[in-house]
Amino acid sequence: MTLKKFKLINECIRFDDKEQRKGIRSRDKLAPIRNVYDKWVNRLKMCYTVGKNVTVDEQLVPFRGRCPFTQYIPSKPHKYGIKIWCLCDASTYYAWNLEVYTGRDRNCSDSKQSTELS
Repeated sequence: MTLKKFKLINECIRFDDKEQRKGIRSRDKLAPIRNVYDKWVNRLKMCYTVGKNVTVDEQLVPFRGRCPFTQYIPSKPHKYGIKIWCLCDASTYYAWNLEVYTGRDRNCSDSKQSTELS
């Protein structure tokens, strides 16, 4: 594929409905790719059964583009990126479930957030 063809496809590709985009994006920052992302995570769960030892891992995927939930973590090798929480099988390192951190939920009180994490 030529670079010109790739740029054309990249400009035109959309994974969400243009008419409903504004209303959904105000509630969900991952809305433009939510449909594809949910299908991918469901496929991860269908393809593997985790064992009895699982772990939660935090990962910063390097990214410096325009994104409303890019994180800056100065202690990481790549300081800018998208934070992803992964539920992984401890023996095979298979990522069974993923959650993209899109920022603090503004509709929750601080006490509710702390009880959800524990």
